[in-house]
Formats: sequence, structure tokens, C-alpha cells
Amino acid sequence: MNTISISISDERLLKLQQVANELNLSIEELVLIGIENFLARGEFSSPNTAKNSLNNNAEISTEVVEKFYALASDWEKEVSGLSSTAQMSEHPAYQEIINMGTKIVPILLLELKNNPLYWLSALTAITGENPIKSEQRGRVKQMASAWIEWGKNQGYAIEDNV
Repeated sequence: MNTISISISDERLLKLQQVANELNLSIEELVLIGIENFLARGEFSSPNTAKNSLNNNAEISTEVVEKFYALASDWEKEVSGLSSTAQMSEHPAYQEIINMGTKIVPILLLELKNNPLYWLSALTAITGENPIKSEQRGRVKQMASAWIEWGKNQGYAIEDNV
């Protein structure tokens, strides 16, 4: 048996603890399951692989990812009682997420699977695009699918199961 140690932010540790508790697992078991699932997919590249500067899914720094999830967590907590998505998107944390710019587009596209309604206006604000057809308006899953399709057309590697 080997031992590894990792450093993660307090926010990530809290999320791991919450998920582990919900699944009645230890954090170690949860991490091992995640690693096993990752290895089972077989869809990973070596860290030594040359990066294509035009690849829209270029590695996002840990700091950017952690900042996004910290802001998103703060935002979700602070707007939990609101029903207006317009008001929700005016919140300072949401605006700071938008100000992070195009480097977080891959995260937003991924997050559409978990919270499709949350990130639609952020994607529009960041990209200046709106791939949603008039007949899709008001249909959250279809709206998210339109963005996923847009992402694929822009070269983002996105899984098909929205």
C-alpha cells in the first residue's frame, strides 16, 4: 500500500466532505473512487504532451478553477432566496465570475450539466454569443444543449450527456 498527499483549498475540502457524507464514504474512499473512474475512462493525456495554443480546452490553472468555485459557492449561498435570474446575475460574485473572461468558458460549459440555468447569461456576457434559438427559450435543458453544441463547434471537448 502506498500513501499520497495532496493540497487542496478549504472550499474543495468542504465539498469533498459534503459529498463523502452524502454517500456515507470517507474522503479517502471518495478520492479513490474518483481516481479509479478517471483511470477507467482512459481519456487523459500525459502532462508532457505539447499544448496546442489554439486548443480551447487548454489547461486551466488551479487558481482560476478554485477562484471560480469559491465565487460560485458564495454566489449560490447569497442568492439562494431569489427567484429572479436577472437579480441573481447582478450579484457582485456573479459579475466577478463574468470578469474572469474566456478562460472560464470550459468550466461554465461543464457546469451547465449540473446547473443549466445558472451560467447561461454568464456565457452570453463573456462570449458575446447567444446560440439559443427562439423556440428553445424558456426550455432550460434545450438552452443548455444549444450552448453545449456551440462549445463543440468552437472546439471545446465536451461530453455528450447533458
